[in-house]
Order: sequence, then structure tokens, then C-alpha cells
Amino acid sequence: MKKLLHIILGLFITGCSSQPKVLTESQYTKKYVKIMEKKYPNVNYEIIEPLVLKATYGENGEVTHYLDNSYREYKLDPKEIDEVIERYSNASGDVYNKDKEINVNRIVPIIKPSDYFEQLKTLGNSVKDYKIPELIWEPYNEDLIIVYAEDREESIHYFNQEEFEKLEISRDSLLEFSIDNLNSVIPKIEKVGENGNFGLIAGGDYEVSLMLMTDIWTKENFDVNGEIIIAIPNRDLVFITGSNDKEAIEKLKGTVKESFETGNHSISTNFYKWNGKKFEKI
Repeated sequence: MKKLLHIILGLFITGCSSQPKVLTESQYTKKYVKIMEKKYPNVNYEIIEPLVLKATYGENGEVTHYLDNSYREYKLDPKEIDEVIERYSNASGDVYNKDKEINVNRIVPIIKPSDYFEQLKTLGNSVKDYKIPELIWEPYNEDLIIVYAEDREESIHYFNQEEFEKLEISRDSLLEFSIDNLNSVIPKIEKVGENGNFGLIAGGDYEVSLMLMTDIWTKENFDVNGEIIIAIPNRDLVFITGSNDKEAIEKLKGTVKESFETGNHSISTNFYKWNGKKFEKI
């Protein structure tokens, strides 16, 4: 979470002569494949195009890996390439274990942009016979949706309708149930910042999902000038300020836009206001 702290405190890290040369998408993909082949020798990998891999395993197992998020994270700090690839490739172990039982106590809500499935469709255009996965989701507001997933040790597993039906969980209670789980899944919620401008840290995967925890969005927790306003450019970045703090909002606009365009797991460049029950797009 160093990225959030740097942005909140204005400690932007610029490139220097000691920075390694940034790999192209094609070079990065080839390096990624070599590591995957060593880690999972029983899986066959085919590069469909830069940042898109097809993996085949077992009798009928097949999955497509999209490396765009890992590549964007790598470009933020090229020195960390080994750590980034190690972390993302570790998540594939769960993907190849299709029969692993879902732990209902680890089901969590994930905030995504409303065009999330269109993004998946675009990514899948390069894959023959690609079908958009039938995930479990619901709208949050006009700009955002909630997609349900299982938090696993090395990955986030987005389960489909068929998997969900086996769990015998009421769809009507899923949101409340998953928010309760989120409280136990996230390691710790930490508030950073001062003078009416704050950020949240919660492990790196679920910061934006904290907007669903209605009990934390109070003036006691966030002493801002006016109503509570948030910006969520990426899934691990939540900026908080007040509706009357025009100077802070103007400064944040540039930071939010840059974070959205250069960071991984992008969500939105918009701002949202707390209405006492949920966040509305401004």
C-alpha cells in the first residue's frame, strides 16, 4: 500500500537513471509464461497475443489469463517485476483446481465499474469461442456494480451461477452476508491523512469494497468539510474529502485521473457522495 501513502502525502516517485528499462507487453508476456511453465509444469500455455495467455490442463481444463492488470502494476515500479509476477502467478493455482469447494464464510462483495462485463467481452475478443462468465452480481448505483467472489489464500475466485446454486444461500441475503464476511476477511482498516482529507488502507484488495460498510461512513470517523465525498480510481485506492472542500476536490481530480489511467484494477474517475445509506455518483 505504499502507492496510496505516496499519493496521499504527495510523495510521488519519479523515474531516475537507476530505474530498469520497462519491458514491452510482448517481452513481459514471454517472461510471465516462462515463470508459469516452471511453476505449473503440467499446464500447457499458448500466447494468444501480448498480455493474453490460454492455459490447458487435465482432460478438459481450459482458462484464459489476462495479464493487463499485472503489467500495469509492474510498470508502476519495474524493479518489482519478480514480486509482481510471483504474486499474480500464484493465484493461478486455485484457477486450475476447479473442484475446490467454496468456503461460504469467505464470500465477499467486489465493487466493479458498470461496464465490467463489456470489458471482459472486449478482452475475450482475441479468444476463439469466448463466453462472458455468468457471475453473480447486482447493481450498486448508476455507475457501479457489486460482483460476488470467494476470497482465497492466493486469489479471488469469481464463482458462476452453477457454483452459487450449490451453496444454498439466499440471493436476497447475499449482500448483507458478504459484507459481514468482509469484516473478518480484511486484515485491518487503517485511516491515513489529516485536515479533512483521508484515505483508507485494508490490505490491497478490498479498499473500495469498504464503501459498502454503512456503519463506518460517519462524520465521527471522517471529519470533513461538508458531506462525505469519495473517489475510487482503483480497487486499492479510496480518497475521502468533504463536499465543501473545493480546493481538495480540484487537486484530487488530477490524481484520480492519473491513478485510473496508470494503476491496475481501475474502477472510476468519478466522485461519489454519501447520502446516509449509500454512495451516489456526483
